[in-house]
Amino acid sequence: MGLLDQELLDGITIQRMIFHVVGPSDDDLQLMDEIDASGFDDFFLARIRETNVGNRFNFIGPDAGVRPSLKSIADNATKFVTRTKQLTESFHGAHKVAPMSSRGAFIVAQLGGLNVPAFALIKLDDQTVLRYQQTKKADGSIRAKVTEVDNTFIEDRKAMQKSALIVLNEDQDGGQLAVYDRVNKRNVSEYFKTFLGVRRLYTPTDATGRLVDAFADSVRKFKSLMPDTVKNNWRKNLHDAVQARETIEPGDDLNVFGSQVFGAFWQDDSFRKHIDRSLHHKRISGEVIEIDKERVKPPPMRRLKTRENVLIIYPKQLEDAGDALVRVDRHSDGRATITIRTSGIDDDDLADETASRRLAQ
Repeated sequence: MGLLDQELLDGITIQRMIFHVVGPSDDDLQLMDEIDASGFDDFFLARIRETNVGNRFNFIGPDAGVRPSLKSIADNATKFVTRTKQLTESFHGAHKVAPMSSRGAFIVAQLGGLNVPAFALIKLDDQTVLRYQQTKKADGSIRAKVTEVDNTFIEDRKAMQKSALIVLNEDQDGGQLAVYDRVNKRNVSEYFKTFLGVRRLYTPTDATGRLVDAFADSVRKFKSLMPDTVKNNWRKNLHDAVQARETIEPGDDLNVFGSQVFGAFWQDDSFRKHIDRSLHHKRISGEVIEIDKERVKPPPMRRLKTRENVLIIYPKQLEDAGDALVRVDRHSDGRATITIRTSGIDDDDLADETASRRLAQ
């Protein structure tokens, strides 16, 4: 999940598509007319769907970056070719002077299947593909002849240098974007951000807070199924895990991070699906999260609630000390013995019924 829900993502179609050639040299720029991709829609839709889980951005304003050109196409279909050529010239001008620029195709696709205008912009690198033919010699040996195939699209995300999935709307920002940048996965190359006319949707503080909230939502749902070691220590594990890194990337890296926080319980299928839904609900599914370490504090308090509605809240450091002042001995039958050593009791009072219910919740 990402910018679009899976049902919407599965239903998108390519209404029109065009590509132009860009590169690090002025001679590379080649503007073309509309293409017919009939029979190959699945190839291009796969690249677009991969972009759905890119980092989230908003337009700086309704008249910023690529939005006016895309809005013009949505309003008047006859402007499709002209506007895409203008967009490509603008992209080429910034791309050719960027570090690590390369020759390739700049694709503009107008999408259908949604109730609002939507577009995809994709820069695919040129790839060298070798083809070989086998010939059998008179002595029975086999000889291979290698030839090069020019102008190819490769079915591999590694060939996709930059891409943006764009949904236009009429709010004050003018739309939403999911953006992928192979060169700068953490954010987006400055020239591409300027070309699109966008800003990051979430600051590191916002994104980190949403991640913590998403984890907490899933813990509340599955608390009764979690082992005590996970339930009691996940917040401390979370704090320790974020101190050792700067970002959390979707996919394998998120799985490594989740295992550090929840241990083997991270592999529970139902829990993982709920985590994915929680991340999507918090609108950070697919984000590369730049961590704000100050946003994840070590848990200062321990809260114990017994089956008899006895509630004990105390500073966690009291159980971490070598000579612990609070000790909890858990028995195999589920019972527990709680020992509190104190130098004295400062408050001993009876609470009213309302306060008692509030504390017991």
